[in-house]
Amino acid sequence: MKKLYTLLFASLLALTANSQVSFCENFDALIVGDPIAETSSSWNSWDELMNGSIAPFIDDALVSSIQSVSGSNSLHFPGSQAAGPEDVLLMFDPTLNINTSNINSLSTPYVVGEFTFSQMMYIRSAQPSNGGAYFNFQAENTPGQLWALEVEFIADPNNPTDPGTIDMRNTGGTLMNLPFSYPMNTWFEIKFDIDLSNNDWEVFIDGQSQGSFANTINQIASLDLYPNISHEYYVDDVCYSYIPATLFTNNGQVSNISTISGLTGQTRYPSVEIRNFGTDPIYSCDVTFDYNGTQMTENLTNIGAGFGLLSLTSMQVDFLNSITLISGTNIGTATISNVNGALQDDNPSDDVMTTQVVAITPAENKLVIGEEATGTWCGWCPRGAVALNEMDRDYPGYFQGIAVHDGDPMENTDYNSGLFGFHGGSYPSGVVNRVMSSPAIDPSEFEQYFLQDIVVPANGIIMNGAQQIGTTLEVSLSVDVTTAINGNWKLACVLIEDSVTGSGGQWYQSNSYAGSISLIDVNGVDWMNLPNWVLDVDMVYRHVARAISPSFNGDPLEFSSYNAGEQFTKCYTFTLDPTWDLTQMHIVGMLINTANEINNASSTSISTAVANGYISCGSTSISNELAGPDQLITLYPNPANSAATLRMNLKTEENVDVSITTIDGKLIAKRDYGLMNGAHTLTFDISNFSNGIYFVETIVGDEVITKKLIKE
Repeated sequence: MKKLYTLLFASLLALTANSQVSFCENFDALIVGDPIAETSSSWNSWDELMNGSIAPFIDDALVSSIQSVSGSNSLHFPGSQAAGPEDVLLMFDPTLNINTSNINSLSTPYVVGEFTFSQMMYIRSAQPSNGGAYFNFQAENTPGQLWALEVEFIADPNNPTDPGTIDMRNTGGTLMNLPFSYPMNTWFEIKFDIDLSNNDWEVFIDGQSQGSFANTINQIASLDLYPNISHEYYVDDVCYSYIPATLFTNNGQVSNISTISGLTGQTRYPSVEIRNFGTDPIYSCDVTFDYNGTQMTENLTNIGAGFGLLSLTSMQVDFLNSITLISGTNIGTATISNVNGALQDDNPSDDVMTTQVVAITPAENKLVIGEEATGTWCGWCPRGAVALNEMDRDYPGYFQGIAVHDGDPMENTDYNSGLFGFHGGSYPSGVVNRVMSSPAIDPSEFEQYFLQDIVVPANGIIMNGAQQIGTTLEVSLSVDVTTAINGNWKLACVLIEDSVTGSGGQWYQSNSYAGSISLIDVNGVDWMNLPNWVLDVDMVYRHVARAISPSFNGDPLEFSSYNAGEQFTKCYTFTLDPTWDLTQMHIVGMLINTANEINNASSTSISTAVANGYISCGSTSISNELAGPDQLITLYPNPANSAATLRMNLKTEENVDVSITTIDGKLIAKRDYGLMNGAHTLTFDISNFSNGIYFVETIVGDEVITKKLIKE
């Protein structure tokens, strides 16, 4: 049983006649070495409230006197090579001795009113911890259901004494894009002023505002202190206060606008959250969205089948008409009006909300790759599958997702091992165009990083070609160089499948969202309504990485430099598994730069690649650099309009003979160039050729090399 303490100056709890709540804890009334959840009536352990465990708790945290900012004590979270075990909660309700029997009777979570939270923190950067800390705000009284906000303090391991960065997100993975830092090895204050009524969360470091944001999970119930791997930090002077809101009678409020972003010219459907911020139900209202001079309105009647939108409840209004994105950052405005037929409700100040609508213009012929680490055993990994489906829906032709499985029947060992170097065992996680992120990004951030990379011009455009011979698929990746390439560039080829099924326990998908957290897929299925383990017969896995050739890092190009206008081709051979559905598979090409980042990519169905035609490379190797005289000759540009060039790099003196024929074998041009050695370029005028496919045959000594040329 918990011991009860009179906290005197250490902790002050006050409940006013107006239900205002205030609390402060500086740990000085406790004894050094005391486990906080066991000895304080205001603190709990995660295991206690989740599982009903009794003291001593396995996840308790100890009072320490090593560091303090006021008085002599603080709460210590020692660094270790594993996360936890400390995991303690401070409920934001004034009730003492909270447990599983009374947790559902609390006044929390707070959904309206003014809430302020602050605490002092000391984050160590000494080796081996490298610094770092973590806490979160739980949105529901019972922990583990919704994280209103996760706050992670991230130190730079290469510069452990430098200021670290702070990353904030909620359960939905929504990133609060406020880049700011915290000091190392010294006490600092982090503070949140939260206007729950208007969904305005402002954060301060040492009294200086770092900005504010709207939170898609706009409610708060408790503080959770938890150290991740190698985190060592101290917490002191933990304080919060809450002032309830005063409600009007008839008052509708615009409480949130879903993020709107995309590519110039794309269409988007606005989605606006409205809330009844009055005492009377709302039976009807109008919601208007204004963007780029165009207004559209949804007229809502008979809300709640006549029962109305009840006080302090919300609803999402999805517009049936779309907006067309214009380039740049522009303002979208949502307005609620005509609430219950009134020309103006009782509080017009909260009827309007604005949002920034961001649209960017993509680089020409650019395709971005998002690789996701996942596994059927991973309960949170459905978030990654949903993220890839959303990217398919929102950015077709600009983004290609690849699900790289671990520890299940869909695992490709080489691919999985290569991606591990980016995420280090974090599931689900991902990387966009293999731009190293530390830590690896959450799949819900694919869009953010995609929008950063889609505007970066590509150095080459890849065309996929293929031919199938029995159970063998031969793939050619032909690259038209648009900007000069220099250094150790590489190509890799991937096969992915969108319709993977199987039977047995390893094909069940673990689902941590079951019964508690909403995760809605693009087909409308909410993972919250699915079981903890989704049966194999109910699962169809998409974007599954089936094969990668020659390796995760790719195959070095023949030459170390290529000029704009040149073309080169690499070939790959795959053995097709009879269980694969070839009609649901894609060939993905990756052009990888000297920093091992994906510069550009291609993605086509197998049938499209076959229709494009296979360009032979002479000799094909899965794991080694392609060899043979064919690789000493490149033909560019291809397709060509007025002229085409053969580039040769002969290692010995050989006689060179070149001829051009039509696809039906008719000779168009022929020339004997005599003995040649070293690098040469031969340019042909094809301006008078009819559009179509031609073959350029080059005889080098005793070798015959044939290249396909497309005239446009």
